[in-house]
Amino acid sequence: MEWLAVLFLFLFLCALLDAVLPHSKPSHLRRWLQPSIDRLILRRRRRAGVEADPFATLWVQTRLGHLAGEIRRIETTPRIYARAHRLMAVEAAYDDLLDEACRLAGVPGEADLERSEEKRWLEERELASRGWSW
Repeated sequence: MEWLAVLFLFLFLCALLDAVLPHSKPSHLRRWLQPSIDRLILRRRRRAGVEADPFATLWVQTRLGHLAGEIRRIETTPRIYARAHRLMAVEAAYDDLLDEACRLAGVPGEADLERSEEKRWLEERELASRGWSW
């Protein structure tokens, strides 16, 4: 009885190797098993997604809050030296952090949009819909 189990296991492993290893012309078994194998691989890849480090996420959220407060401070202070230059620098840092936050949260990138208020608003909205706050 044990030899039957060993034989079955050997045949199963041979069939699996035959299905997985590349051939010039796919066998009938491979064509029959390929959709199932593809579904398993896709399901496995979805589960094995890269989890963001919670401390990195917390750092980005804290930094976003700090930069948002800095932008508000620069915009509301009536007399500040090199106001436009400071505002542009802080907004550029804020945009970079928004891009990093979107990467951590798994938000698909908006490659066709360059830095603008519209892109910033879209990214903030996507992050807020995923539970981010700063």
